[in-house]
Amino acid sequence: MTVWRGAVERGLNAIWYRNSILSWCLLPLSLIVRFEVKRRRGQSPLKGATPDGVMVIVIGGVTVGGTGKTPVLMALGRWLRHGGYRVGVISRGYRSQRLSEVCHVASSDDAASVGDEPLLIRRELDVPVVIGRDRRQALDALLQQNAIDIVLSDDGLQHYQLPRDLEIVVLDAHRGLGNGRLLPAGPLREPRERLAEVDWILERNSDDPHRGFEYQINRARHLASGRLVLWADCLSQWGDQSLSAITALGQPEQFFRMLTEQGLKVNTVSLPDHDTIRPEHLEGIDEEIVLMTAKDAVKLSGSIDSRLWVVEIEAQLPASLLAELHDKLPTLMQA
Repeated sequence: MTVWRGAVERGLNAIWYRNSILSWCLLPLSLIVRFEVKRRRGQSPLKGATPDGVMVIVIGGVTVGGTGKTPVLMALGRWLRHGGYRVGVISRGYRSQRLSEVCHVASSDDAASVGDEPLLIRRELDVPVVIGRDRRQALDALLQQNAIDIVLSDDGLQHYQLPRDLEIVVLDAHRGLGNGRLLPAGPLREPRERLAEVDWILERNSDDPHRGFEYQINRARHLASGRLVLWADCLSQWGDQSLSAITALGQPEQFFRMLTEQGLKVNTVSLPDHDTIRPEHLEGIDEEIVLMTAKDAVKLSGSIDSRLWVVEIEAQLPASLLAELHDKLPTLMQA
């Protein structure tokens, strides 16, 4: 299954991000998608139609695949909590076993039950997190049981029945919009003109100081023992070693490139997006240090390979975004 999923992902990327004849063949289906998007958007509530006293911010994307939405949400959540706001999160819980129901995520849950990203958010931010296929139901469930000032929606830009006050779209500057076509001929979930309607566009790895964000590595955590080591110390210890890096991110090359740009020599292993790293994936690795992301680590359970280290990363958001967002927060919450 893993091999099949990986082949499908590579095939779709070749169609969407290169000049493929198959993309042209799929254009008639994209017209159907365009019609359906327009129909559903026409039934959505206007911005600002959110419950009294609550601000809803959607951090979403217009392209399929990983662009850094969850790290952006977590960085924004930390900033809001530091400012004294009561934050809650709603998410779909991709590949969760509980997709048919609204579910409150607990730190003790496992990723297979609630999804890797919601569990990571719950543990890292220590805020209420509710998952559900219907984002409006998830929002209602979150507010029924928690006193919340600001709700962050992890993805959900295309969940049109979800009321929202602000929308942040996250893109990858290197990939952009691909061939600019709607699914299935291209990677777009909505037409590119949708970008003119959102409040902010953030781009990973962009040189634009007002739109660009990047990841900062703070430290590494030895997964088996929980020992934390500052990243500068890790570089000093590992600089001359041959390491391995393994991940199941949507764009694994982003993780690998970040490590090599730090001067590390890494042999890389990439798995399909949201896959779980299993013992058989590690059997062929000879290196004594194996690096992974927190999103990969949250899915592991049972006996932990002593070679595994989690690279702890935080998104650095543009100062202009935070300044503009601060001005949009309700006066009551700024007190």
